[in-house]
Amino acid sequence: MNETQSSPWLAIPLADYERHMSAASVAQAAMLSDTLHQLVMASRPKSLALLGSAGGNGLERIDPLVTRRVVAVDLNAAFLEACGARHAQRFNKFEPVHCDLSDGLPFSDPVDLVYAALVVEYLDQDAFLAYAPSLVTNDGRIAFVFQNRDERATPVSDSGVHSLQWLSAVHTAVDVDRLAEVLQSRDMKVADRRAIASAPGKLFTLLVVAKH
Repeated sequence: MNETQSSPWLAIPLADYERHMSAASVAQAAMLSDTLHQLVMASRPKSLALLGSAGGNGLERIDPLVTRRVVAVDLNAAFLEACGARHAQRFNKFEPVHCDLSDGLPFSDPVDLVYAALVVEYLDQDAFLAYAPSLVTNDGRIAFVFQNRDERATPVSDSGVHSLQWLSAVHTAVDVDRLAEVLQSRDMKVADRRAIASAPGKLFTLLVVAKH
């Protein structure tokens, strides 16, 4: 059985995922939506890619008159279908891409902004970094959100949604310093790096890298 076929992401219903992310003890859906909205308002990209799109949290806040092309990438086909049903009609061009991001470049036409929130932790990080700069245009940016390391806490917060706990087995913490160094060696620069927090106080890092 290959990694894609065995991924616990394929066994999680979208309703479970969204209930978990919106639970008061987690409250990450709002944080991620707010962060995406702030990034889009600041850079006003004509094209946007969501890596690990799930149901498209945050897309409802994107101005389709500014951002005319949206690429939604996810391993779970049911997530993508829901994302398209909710958001495809709002944008001039909506491209659902069903793939495993560990397998290589998911789309060939680069975008102005890539939003990769809480997704790299579940990938072959070296494989992803090998092609990541190719995802964006010459003046494009990749914005990452990473969960900070905390030896006292489990990678997946307890929300009472039991199917999400399966993800702890495939979660790998990201060394943000190393990731930034690798991308800098591949003609990208750090444009922003700061701490953000969910409402319950769990800490995350926002890292934005741009093409030179």
